[in-house]
Amino acid sequence: MTDAVYVGASGAPPLSRPTFDLSGGHYIVTGGTQGLGLEIARQLKATGAGKLVLMARTRSRGEAAVAELSNATCTAHFVEVDIADAASLQAAAAASFEILGDRVDGLVNAAGTTERGNLMTTTAEGFDKQFDINARAPFLLTQALAVHLKERKLRGASIVNISSLAAKGGAPFITAYSASKAALNVLTMNNAVELAEHGIRVNAINMGWTVTDNEHELMVKKAGAEWLTEADAAHPMKRLLRPVDVACTVCFLLSPASTMMTGNVLDLHPDSALGLLSRKTED
Repeated sequence: MTDAVYVGASGAPPLSRPTFDLSGGHYIVTGGTQGLGLEIARQLKATGAGKLVLMARTRSRGEAAVAELSNATCTAHFVEVDIADAASLQAAAAASFEILGDRVDGLVNAAGTTERGNLMTTTAEGFDKQFDINARAPFLLTQALAVHLKERKLRGASIVNISSLAAKGGAPFITAYSASKAALNVLTMNNAVELAEHGIRVNAINMGWTVTDNEHELMVKKAGAEWLTEADAAHPMKRLLRPVDVACTVCFLLSPASTMMTGNVLDLHPDSALGLLSRKTED
């Protein structure tokens, strides 16, 4: 009985006990050479990943990340890509599949961009850029992976899209960004329905206020060098979200433990639950 789970009424067929183990898995992480993407790659390595493909734009950062992540049990590879360019994405996807072969266990769409701008100040160029990177790129990579897996009749892959609390609206100073993340969440749910019969899961994470490198730099300029110490101390849970919190949630969604989760947009923002979203972040 310890190696199986019996679900439902007596006599139901046994299921293998799900685990959180990612040992030997092959994963693609966009934006995986810095910031949140790199933290996700680090957590994947810590959880047992065997091969990692890091898609990003800057080769020097890619080489540094590969050197950090590669060891006897995990091999990291860098694939250069302009995530805003459809042709570059398609070429990068093909290169990634060549590296990973007939096993691709997961895709994490972590690359993204944010530009401040409201209805009056957002340009057409800025609007298009944010949709190209935050919504179109994950769509095209999901499409490419789905074709790759379906052609080979491979099942069991998991796709995780990094979205934002801003997708729920109410932040006019990042209007285009919010709309692009809302689009990503709809794509997540639609793609999950379409791909379920092929054994491919698609979920998203609505990140709340997270202390990324970019956020820290912005808040130091706005509130001073001690802002994080003060914000952590004031929080009922005694700290704000860190990238590793998001990375651990990603690993859960990639793992067999979440096998029956698809089409979900998970809210990872305790600030909202605790009623702490009165913070003003407008410039």
